[in-house]
Amino acid sequence: MLACSYSSRCSGCDWLLLPQDEQRQRKISDLCEHIADCVPKDVIEHLEFLEISQGGLRDRVDLLLDNRAGSPKLGLFDRFKTGVVDLEGCPQLSPNLEDWLCDFRGLRILSPSAPISIQRGSVRLRVSPTGKRGVWLDLANVDVKRLLDEGSILREMLAAGTVEIGQRRKRLIINDSNLLKLADPVLEPWFETYNESTTVETPSQAIPLYCTIGSFTQPGFKANRTLIATALKTVRESGARRVMEFGSGIGNFTLPLTRLCERVDAFEVDALALTGLKLAAAKTDIVLGEHLHIHEGNFQIHRKEGLGFEQADLIFVDPPRSGLMKFLDPLAHLAPERRPEYFVYVSCFAESFAADTRRLASLGYRAQSITIVDQFPQSRHYEIVASFRSRH
Repeated sequence: MLACSYSSRCSGCDWLLLPQDEQRQRKISDLCEHIADCVPKDVIEHLEFLEISQGGLRDRVDLLLDNRAGSPKLGLFDRFKTGVVDLEGCPQLSPNLEDWLCDFRGLRILSPSAPISIQRGSVRLRVSPTGKRGVWLDLANVDVKRLLDEGSILREMLAAGTVEIGQRRKRLIINDSNLLKLADPVLEPWFETYNESTTVETPSQAIPLYCTIGSFTQPGFKANRTLIATALKTVRESGARRVMEFGSGIGNFTLPLTRLCERVDAFEVDALALTGLKLAAAKTDIVLGEHLHIHEGNFQIHRKEGLGFEQADLIFVDPPRSGLMKFLDPLAHLAPERRPEYFVYVSCFAESFAADTRRLASLGYRAQSITIVDQFPQSRHYEIVASFRSRH
């Protein structure tokens, strides 16, 4: 059992007091309950469960800043969601991230004697694969203005690490006139993906991924390596050469897929994420328009003209918690023999995964394998990697 001095108060690890074996069984039972009516019994019986480690898995963390009681707190909700537990450390953080948390807590923004106080907001702390430090402040506009006008708090923060502010992830800079300014977002290698390896345990070469501090990524490098190896194993076993990936983001799966297959068509709605993907690809020998084809657009909405599914051997998806929504509608309009033979689904939400699995079953796709990747130990959450094959 992972030792934590906040175990009786913090809501971040709601299963921390449960033995690892019980956590494992609960996660398996939860998934099996959701998919019992849509996945063959033999597949459920051979479901795999990959444990990574009990702690130190996070290289980014999202925390709440709460100063409404006059004593600044930085942490997570308590178990009753009535207040914030002030966290001085966390065993789920990597050593580099825990050091950054410790140093950030020493900055004046969290001091009771600070010239101005921020009542409430959220703070993301992130460390890059090379150890670079970053913070994303998501605060009310009025608080952002107060901080910019006051100046000294943000200057101190900027001396400690890279700073982004607001939903648009503006970069805090000091201009030529020595004034604080918010500039356009800057994409840097805050995360990494990995070349395809033959087994989950085999070390693989890291590939830098370009994003902002506030961009979506998996929570940590170590667990992400296992997730990628697990997903690519299913693709490799299919023998697929032409892949269509939907929800490619900054390229976490895209670039390894391009190494594994002859052609990858990547679809993504976030223009900034696609800029990061293109930048990452440009740092490799991947040729855009040849090995990798990038498409911008919302893959979850219904498109009467279709998405060219019939050109692929395999569809690879990693959707948000809402699942695939209307994405499968054009696939339903294709004759069974024109549909891609294989389908690989990565999910972090069992409910939407089960709903989409039922829809896939109605389209003739039978689940071939399902793996739970336990990248959120001490909590009820988990990642799913599943492969399907058309019966037609």
